[in-house]
Amino acid sequence: MADTHREIETKFDVAPDFTLGDLAEFARPGTSVQSRVVNLSSAYFDTAEHNLLRSRLTLRRRTGDSDTGWHLKVPGAGFRTELHWPLAGNDEAPEELRSLIWPFVAAAELLPTVILNTTRTSHRVTAPDGRLVFELADDEVRAVSEGAQVAAPRWRELEVELGPAGSTADLERATELLLARGAFASRSASKLQRALGRPDDPDTDSAGAVLTSYLRAQCDSITAGHFAISDKPFEASASSQPHEAIHQTRVATRRLRAALRIFAPLFDAELAARLQEELTWFAAELGEVRDREVLRSRLARAVEDLPAYLVVGPVAQRIDEVLLTELRHHADALLATMRDERYQVLVQDLALWRERPPFTPQADSPPEALAQYVAAAEDKLAKRMRRATGNHTPAEQLHQARKAGKRARYAAEAAAPALGKSASKIAKRAAKLQTLLGEHQDAIVATELLRRIADQVADEGENAFTYGILVADQRRIAASSAQAARASTVR
Repeated sequence: MADTHREIETKFDVAPDFTLGDLAEFARPGTSVQSRVVNLSSAYFDTAEHNLLRSRLTLRRRTGDSDTGWHLKVPGAGFRTELHWPLAGNDEAPEELRSLIWPFVAAAELLPTVILNTTRTSHRVTAPDGRLVFELADDEVRAVSEGAQVAAPRWRELEVELGPAGSTADLERATELLLARGAFASRSASKLQRALGRPDDPDTDSAGAVLTSYLRAQCDSITAGHFAISDKPFEASASSQPHEAIHQTRVATRRLRAALRIFAPLFDAELAARLQEELTWFAAELGEVRDREVLRSRLARAVEDLPAYLVVGPVAQRIDEVLLTELRHHADALLATMRDERYQVLVQDLALWRERPPFTPQADSPPEALAQYVAAAEDKLAKRMRRATGNHTPAEQLHQARKAGKRARYAAEAAAPALGKSASKIAKRAAKLQTLLGEHQDAIVATELLRRIADQVADEGENAFTYGILVADQRRIAASSAQAARASTVR
């Protein structure tokens, strides 16, 4: 198994004559600074078409320090995950690593692209107990082509990476000091991108550019989910902590689908329809696992909240056995899906959308043009809610309103960099409504499950009394959530 390390860092570009100044200013009271110089050599690998880099994955074989070995860096929101494997005797990538990246490279050969030789002056700020607060790395980098065209053969950069004893305040303080001394934020997310001349920050002077940033964030989340799910797809003991990676990956697929639908005139219709279909397919597979994890936690709490005299028989055990059996089945099915050729095609499509979204000429409109699409999504939500105002409205109408609420929220979040506070307010209102309608939908699903289990235990001669109590509680929650949703203000 790979060793996993979460990397929270900020990168800076500096001039060759940049000076760090007094290092003591970087250390808070009680901490100390130790400095040393190391020489690192990192050989980067990718396919001839740069399939890994398109998905913002970097694979390297490093020597020269304590972290010698194979490293795979995976994107994340505000952090990156680094997976480590030891070097094998033949210098080939480990089989587990090859299996993990298969959807991204398919049958293409992994080739060396660039070797980066780095002279690193490392300044480690440590707490009194010896734990790392953060490391400030001052890197002199030299890039040597191994097949890929090198755009930047030599440069200097700084990295500030948080350690176990560090906090965001430490990172912010170091950032302020470096910016004040003449450093500036790097335009490249990795050294490899810098060497190849591939900056990762799109402009924001058009509607398409604003959406590009949003699309990339969702593609990154799905990519990160692939590795997190593959590493720990399901832990039966974690009933109170549903698999966060599955949840975040599913949300990213929803956000992408919402963007493709709400901002449809800005995308190539055929390619967008194909991606929506494949995202819907994958999201359904994720949902089978996620929904049962949520139900497992929800109903365990519901039984625990009942007075003991209302619990007749092994109710909690029976519910958990049913959900656990189904959960294991769907978790296995999800992993099988992620080894399927259809999933591989989806992964590669996402890489293309991340790199060059297929925009129409309308995407060249000013960023403010996104407002009309957000307004349309909000209008649809308002209409769906008006249809669902009756006390005896079918649950399906509320479910449709919930989906419209998600689209309105995600559309507003996507456009927020261009529209500012007005979009943020829409997103907050839609999120509040989404929470209420989500609680309603979860209660409806829980009711259906409880009824199914009640029928089963009754057929087996067990007392189904407690299941009736639980059904009544879930129906009450559903009604209360629906009422609160109808009373909320959409516009």
